[in-house]
Amino acid sequence: MNPKHITEKKIKQKTAIIILAYADYESLELALATHARFTVDSGVPIYILQNGRGTYDTERTYSVGRRYESLYPNTVRVITHIPPQKPYLSIKQLLHDDIFSQYEYIIKLDDDVMVLTPNWVDQLIDCYLKSYEKDSDNLAYVTSLVNNNPFGFKTLIESCEELSREYFEKLARPHLIGCAPDDNYNPYQIVSKDTVFGGGFGTIWRLPYVARWLHEKTTMNPSYYIDSVKKLGTVEVNAKERYSINCMLFEKSLWDDIGDGGTDDEHMLHVYCLLKRKRIFANLAVPMIHIAFYSQREEVRDMLPQIRNVFTDFLALPFPISLCNDRLMEIENRLRFMESNQVRFVENSRMHFEPAERHKTLPQLLRGGVQCYREHGFKYTFNRGLVHLHLKKK
Repeated sequence: MNPKHITEKKIKQKTAIIILAYADYESLELALATHARFTVDSGVPIYILQNGRGTYDTERTYSVGRRYESLYPNTVRVITHIPPQKPYLSIKQLLHDDIFSQYEYIIKLDDDVMVLTPNWVDQLIDCYLKSYEKDSDNLAYVTSLVNNNPFGFKTLIESCEELSREYFEKLARPHLIGCAPDDNYNPYQIVSKDTVFGGGFGTIWRLPYVARWLHEKTTMNPSYYIDSVKKLGTVEVNAKERYSINCMLFEKSLWDDIGDGGTDDEHMLHVYCLLKRKRIFANLAVPMIHIAFYSQREEVRDMLPQIRNVFTDFLALPFPISLCNDRLMEIENRLRFMESNQVRFVENSRMHFEPAERHKTLPQLLRGGVQCYREHGFKYTFNRGLVHLHLKKK
């Protein structure tokens, strides 16, 4: 397309947002709550591609998407006819589906990415347009400033004096970066405490406790985060450093172009941009929140209720953020789902039970464990569980 013939209005008319969802329903609730405040009136539709069904977590995630589809029927649509598969392939199939024939540009967001400003779509499109005018033949995609992201974290440390001072005084340490010892693009390295690496598998990816601290400083204080970056401009991202694609706006054909027979979309995109010398630009004045990489999930998950409380006030929506705020009720819902679906323990080489327990359902065994805990305490219950799993002798 000739740069002279591409305008912000034309891009916006032909743009759709894709959120690939699987089983992380708590994060999806937070993400969609921010879209309810800052995206649904942007004029760009949101497609939630549900990439898994059948388990409690995937069905719960599906229910979250359906809830927002009911709340915003003119903007949000849940896609279920694409069969679950590797994320790259699911998105590729959707982009070739008839319902996407009208779109030429895609904003792909992770299902745990929260938006913070009402004009983020326009700012991202403006960044794309200006970047396209600079180098239309070599533009890959544009992105935003995502806090829990190696590039985003490095940017925040370099641009925010308060964050930088506290990080280097209290949290910094020599640390490991990289994907694997023999990885061609991101080999293992040990870097000094004075180094913040913003490439793939960088500093914050490897240090979940730093992600917790960053959430406390930015996610839990969104107004401070927004004010801290609003004067930052657009920068080019070094394509030699793998950039995590939490948020990206690109021309739809790019998704086919990066295909190399693999299924790791982020790796394929990185290699494509590197080998083809494609350019990536980031509008640093568009702040976003990424809750957790898989490497951080266990250490960060307990922060979700706190984040939900902060954003209940920050977003001031006319409905609750969560379908179910009560943890005990959530556990009960999970047990009822298991009962209704006749979930049973499957005997295999790693899991055996005493003869009297072999025909009990999982909910029955869990209730028995709860009763045992109430009567005998944690230590006894834990040891009994090890005995039943044949991990400990009687």
